[in-house]
Amino acid sequence: MFLVIVMGILASFGLTILSVLIWYNTSANRVWRMYPEFCGVAVIVGAIVGLAARKQARVAAALSLAPWSVALVVGANAGGSSLSRWAITIGLVSAYFALGVGAAALVGHRMARSSARGSHSRSQGRA
Repeated sequence: MFLVIVMGILASFGLTILSVLIWYNTSANRVWRMYPEFCGVAVIVGAIVGLAARKQARVAAALSLAPWSVALVVGANAGGSSLSRWAITIGLVSAYFALGVGAAALVGHRMARSSARGSHSRSQGRA
C-alpha cells in the first residue's frame, strides 16, 4: 500500500505540473489561478489509486491527495491573502479532494467486487 500512496502522490503532482505547463504555454495571461483541470487531476489520481489499492482505496487516495491538497491551498495563498480567499481555496480544494477519494472508492469497490465475483465463479466451475 505504501507504493500505491507514493505513486498517487507523484501522479497528483506530475499531472498538476503537466496541466499548469500546458496552460502556461498556451495562455497569454500568465497569472496563477485555480485551474478547473485540478478537478480532473484529483479524479484521475483517485481512479488510478482505486485500481491499485482496491480494498483500501479510500484510505490510499486520501493519503495520496493530502500533500497535493495542502500544496494547492498554500500555493494559491502564498504572499498574504485575505481570509475570504483562504476560505474559497480551502473549499475548492476540499471539493477536489472529495471527488478524488470518491473516484477511488467507486473504482476500488468495482474492482474488488469484480475480482471477488471472478474468483467465486472460478471456484464454482471447478466443483
